[in-house]
Amino acid sequence: MKMRLQILPHGLRLLLVTVGLGIGTGLVGIACHYLLEGVQWVAFGEHRLDLLQQFEQAGGVRRFLVLCTAGCLAACFWYVLQRRYKILSIRKQIELVGDVSPSPLVQILHAVMQIAIVGAGASVGKEGAPREFGALLGSCLSRKFSLNLKDQKVLIACGVGAGLAAVYQVQLASSLFVFETLGLAYRWQNLLLVLTSTYLATWISQPVIGHDAIYHMSIISWSASSFLQAILIALLVTPLALIFHWLAKRASLKRRKNESILWALPLAFCVLGVFAAFFPIFMGNGQVLAQGLLSSQPIPYLPLSLVLKALLVYLILRNGAYGGTLTPSFSLGIGSGYLVTLLLTAVGIQLDPATGMLLGATVFLGTTLQAPLTAIALTIGFTGQSLALIVPLAFIAGLSYWIRKKWENKE
Repeated sequence: MKMRLQILPHGLRLLLVTVGLGIGTGLVGIACHYLLEGVQWVAFGEHRLDLLQQFEQAGGVRRFLVLCTAGCLAACFWYVLQRRYKILSIRKQIELVGDVSPSPLVQILHAVMQIAIVGAGASVGKEGAPREFGALLGSCLSRKFSLNLKDQKVLIACGVGAGLAAVYQVQLASSLFVFETLGLAYRWQNLLLVLTSTYLATWISQPVIGHDAIYHMSIISWSASSFLQAILIALLVTPLALIFHWLAKRASLKRRKNESILWALPLAFCVLGVFAAFFPIFMGNGQVLAQGLLSSQPIPYLPLSLVLKALLVYLILRNGAYGGTLTPSFSLGIGSGYLVTLLLTAVGIQLDPATGMLLGATVFLGTTLQAPLTAIALTIGFTGQSLALIVPLAFIAGLSYWIRKKWENKE
């Protein structure tokens, strides 16, 4: 079969892999969606449109027990898996193309566990799993069709973007993510492959996942005061985002993989469970916290809640769990932008809290992903805002990028 595929022209093989990748990652997005909802149903009961309501109705004791159980199972799983096999990160898969091929079963089990712990309420993002599924699919298909090493690297990156697009329905942001975060070269062929795979994956998964914005809020407009707000938020929130980025990076570099994971990770989940038992706002990847703020719901002790949320993300990742930081970053940015706006209002500068939240989210996403264009597209895509908001978001993304570069040059 492989020999027959080699007879096909290179361009046709590249097209077939790209189309297959888009369709495959779209189906992966659907599978991740059902897996996440299935875990939440088993853990917390009947599914609700409002995720916070589902957590609240489960009760504090159940939330605590679910998280403790999830921590024990995750610790045993990753300890056993990493003792016998090598888990390849997406960057490693791209770097080692031609030398080492990822084990499909290992990578699939690894990604499934990430979805499972998010469904159980862990403080990590769900985007890691579909990105890794997409990377694996891109690797397998490109090798099956005997593409050269350069094309294989490009298609692994395409799979990452397509996986992200499938679960979040943000195809433009996902395409930008591939170029900014993974460093894919801006060439016409690469652009065509990325757009084809991401938009096809989005189209395939849309009937199940839906095309509505993840976060519900009214369309906001900006004014001249938005630029003053952007300057102040960039100055105050960018250092906070840099601290969180440092914590997340350190957690990944120092992640427990030896025997200590067997006690440290369950303990970390139990600590999260204690907070979640009394305050369900700490449950999950940050979606509940972000939606609460965007819906103008009162969040008690918001500054302390944001600090605890960031520390819980670090605690879970540092002690052996895997997962993303995209949604936690978004929620922390929403909260930070809101707090800065309230502070300015308290000293007599009247500004729009909704605009402040979106500006803060752009700063946090741009800093933690190190991708300002992706941050703009994600903020608009996640909240369903009009393209008119690009102007202030681009302004704050550029300003925050400049501050980050100044900060990094001093180190």
